Amino acid sequence: MEQKRLLLFVTLSASMLFFWQLFINPKIAPPPAAQNVVENDAQDPQGADAPLVAKKPDLPGADNGAEVKPAPPEAEVLKNPQRTILLGSLDPETGYFLQTKISTQGASLVEAHLNDPLYRDLNNPKQPLKILGEFAAGKDFKRSLDLDVAQLDAKLAALNTDCHSANWKVLELVKDPDDPKLYQSVLLSLTAPDGSIEVQKKYELKKYPVPKGKDFREFRDTDQAGYMVHFDIKVVNHSQAAQKLDYQLLGPIGIPLENAENTRKYRDLRIGFLQDDKSVETEIFTAPDIIENVNAQQVEKYSRAFQYAGVDIQYFAALLTPDGKNYDPQLVNGEMQSNYSASIEPVLVQRGLRDETQSRITVQVNSKDLDLAPGGDITHSYAMYTGPKRESLLGPPLNATEIMDLGIFGPVAKLMLWLLTTLHGFGLSYGIAIICLTIIVRGSLYPLSRKQAIGAQKMKELQPQIAELKKKYGDDREKLGRAQMELFSKNNYNPLAGCLPIFMQLPIFFGLYTALNNAVQLRGTPFLWVDNLAAPDALFQMPFAIPFLGDQFNLLPIVTVGLFVMQQKLFMPPPTDKDQELQHKIMNYMMIGMGFMFYHVPAGLCVYFIASSLWGICERKLLDFQSKRRPSTIVGSDPNVIDVEAKSKKTQNRKKQTDENEPPAKKGWFARLQEIADQAQEQAALNDRRQENSRDKGTGKKSKKRR
Repeated sequence: MEQKRLLLFVTLSASMLFFWQLFINPKIAPPPAAQNVVENDAQDPQGADAPLVAKKPDLPGADNGAEVKPAPPEAEVLKNPQRTILLGSLDPETGYFLQTKISTQGASLVEAHLNDPLYRDLNNPKQPLKILGEFAAGKDFKRSLDLDVAQLDAKLAALNTDCHSANWKVLELVKDPDDPKLYQSVLLSLTAPDGSIEVQKKYELKKYPVPKGKDFREFRDTDQAGYMVHFDIKVVNHSQAAQKLDYQLLGPIGIPLENAENTRKYRDLRIGFLQDDKSVETEIFTAPDIIENVNAQQVEKYSRAFQYAGVDIQYFAALLTPDGKNYDPQLVNGEMQSNYSASIEPVLVQRGLRDETQSRITVQVNSKDLDLAPGGDITHSYAMYTGPKRESLLGPPLNATEIMDLGIFGPVAKLMLWLLTTLHGFGLSYGIAIICLTIIVRGSLYPLSRKQAIGAQKMKELQPQIAELKKKYGDDREKLGRAQMELFSKNNYNPLAGCLPIFMQLPIFFGLYTALNNAVQLRGTPFLWVDNLAAPDALFQMPFAIPFLGDQFNLLPIVTVGLFVMQQKLFMPPPTDKDQELQHKIMNYMMIGMGFMFYHVPAGLCVYFIASSLWGICERKLLDFQSKRRPSTIVGSDPNVIDVEAKSKKTQNRKKQTDENEPPAKKGWFARLQEIADQAQEQAALNDRRQENSRDKGTGKKSKKRR
């Protein structure tokens, strides 16, 4: 038994010693011979295939004429400490718009905060908004502006590190001349173990104090440069031979998805490609599209030069743009080509587990091959916009106004946003400004609304006579149509008159809807019990969840839909047949659907709809009151007396001849339009009769021949 234990002990000890020598010891203390091989390979022009000559170690104090060599470069790489550097400030009075955190690990941008008091964290209003952040999944992490240089990574592989995880050396820290406690730029460097390649990255934030005599809010909403993070990538060839390098630059990471359960816009990837005339054409890539291409292994790399590329959400954007004096895109074979990048491609950072639309995405810039002469260097300069989506901030030189998503009614939306901002500039809160904007819009449309209301009231009064006409003519659609048109003509009613106000209001409605849905001004703005006009009012949280609605009780959408139903009941004429009853039922079902659709809209939009509905109800009641005070103009108002009949075209022509003797009445635009339509219809009928007569004559001739 003792011999078995001894044998087992010896076997386990030998196995552990063998495992230690083979796997553990080389990682903790690499053998000196391996270091000398790497060093000699770099210095020996004959290459790694040349034979190695063993040398006796120098005796202490002996001078063999050999030059004293510095410490191995790889030791310097591993000795770089990990630290973070803060650039800018969270105090807006310092002149900075941002505060960024730069890490020596990977020389990447870890975080970026906006210091504008208007842009606070929605969950904690005391904290500034973090617009960029790192994403960590276990040991792997992604940060904004991560840089990979394949040639440098190959040389760092012997040290079990790479550009992404190695700590870069801080070469220079520039302090703010007005405040020594603040830093405005940092220069970092990473050198290959053999010293042949060096990559430098420089980050810089510039300060822009508010000019004297200019308003703080106005300056912050118009100065694009303050939201720019400038950085340079410099590649240096320290060897005596020419080298060819390339890099991959990762775009913005960690842009927050605010109000994810209610928003209709998630993270989108935007790339603005340069056109022949230097204009910009924007391509949109949604997260589901990128996931589909990744699964199919069909991620496309775009070789065209880009003006900007990045990620945007509902109110904010982080966009990368080439910068610097040496950036010079050229037209090659009918396509704009960049002298910085060979291609640009979408990147899936993390797939959403529950909802693919909430996945994390970004962009990657693949550089062109950089041909470095011995001792030469190349610098590429970039800038990244990290700020709110305002048209005044996205203009030149960034030229990214297309990401505003204002739709086909963009000019109307811009006008609505300007009116909203102007009203707020008079000292009104944004809630009151929305109500005043509604009054201005509805008031300007009052003449059209009045015509529509008068037409609807007249149609309501004509309903009994129309019902009697339907009973009289039954299924004869042609006679019924003629009788109805005669009835409308006698009462000076044009059915098309009610359509124009609706069509005129549609662009304003959609423009205002888009403007309020994209107005960053409403974000975090309180009104009455609402904490944020850019999100549902969320009066309280219910103890249970309703399918499609959630567990938050939103009062304003319920009030909005209730007013819609009230308008429908007040102003729609009562049904007179089965078709109209079916129409009413469909409208009721639509109201239920609108209740689900409006339940998650921002509170600012609900305020607009409520104000607009109340204005419409008051307006219609006023018109009804005025109509009661004047006598009815409806001919044959007694439903039992129908003096309209479907006349033949001959009697209509006779009536036209008698009417010609009377002085012509002044006709409106709609009356003239209807007259043109009637003339066209008569001409078409006349042509049909002529064709029928010609056929009859032809058949008559053939019958005579048969006789």
